[in-house]
Amino acid sequence: MKHFPKPLISFRKLQGGQFGTLDVQAATPHTVQLSLGSDFIYLTRPQWIALRCAVDRFFRCETETVIVAQAQQGGRPVIFEEREVEEREEEIEEEEIAPPPPPPARSRAAGARRRTANG
Repeated sequence: MKHFPKPLISFRKLQGGQFGTLDVQAATPHTVQLSLGSDFIYLTRPQWIALRCAVDRFFRCETETVIVAQAQQGGRPVIFEEREVEEREEEIEEEEIAPPPPPPARSRAAGARRRTANG
């Protein structure tokens, strides 16, 4: 049985921020928690993959893992080789998401008339 939270990595004396710390831990089997000092957020697997891909693209360190050889009888892979992924010409367009418009304001007079008509 796995026990959570499980520490994954911790950074100290980072530049910026109030405390200069970053802690990453597995909070549950389905979420990772990023802590900056006393503040934290949870990320699901799809969110983590999106974050990782965006940062990898920024630093131009995208790689793919290629299995060069496997153990006999369909066992687990034993030799890995990291290769850089060819740079894609297509850029992912970022879409700005605007909050929904506020509901239309109702006048107090309309509400007052409705109450008197029912009562």
